[in-house]
Amino acid sequence: MENDSQQGLNNFTKKLVTESWLKNFEKTGMGWLTILSGSMSPLIQTGNQILVRKIVHSPIHLGDIITFWQGSILITHRVIRKVTIDGEIYFIEKGDGNASYSSIHAQSIIGKVTRINKNGREIILDTLKWNVINRTVWVALFSAYVLRVFGRRAPFVPEWLKNIIRQVFVIAAWIRDKILRTILG
Repeated sequence: MENDSQQGLNNFTKKLVTESWLKNFEKTGMGWLTILSGSMSPLIQTGNQILVRKIVHSPIHLGDIITFWQGSILITHRVIRKVTIDGEIYFIEKGDGNASYSSIHAQSIIGKVTRINKNGREIILDTLKWNVINRTVWVALFSAYVLRVFGRRAPFVPEWLKNIIRQVFVIAAWIRDKILRTILG
């Protein structure tokens, strides 16, 4: 249950977004948001701004960073898996800095993050370089997801296979961190 201050913040956030931002977003198909949490660290940090573009003709790919409604709050996380359940499309999402993941309905998604403003330095995500980086980050996050699912739902999976998946995760996370440190300074 939410406390009064959290409820007030949620109402303020929704009011702030829906009254002015959402009208402009619907009209132009894009809008800048300020990040309020560290769930996407180290790439997107608290206080950074992101440009969210409506998804019109471009599909959502694994590794893409999306913004979606979760109740009355807009959340920005990475897509790690796409599933179809009873003909409905869902995405498994995860913050880069979070341990948990969840599924969201495709209709909850308002758009993809295409740019990040980090204190005046702009990162353009829809370039080949950032597509490769985002896919690398996806490999690391998806490996962790598979480990969790296998660990809980398939205890019969051989330990050697679990070790291979762990190594893929470690290598992908190391590559991700090295790339981000190099690029972000």
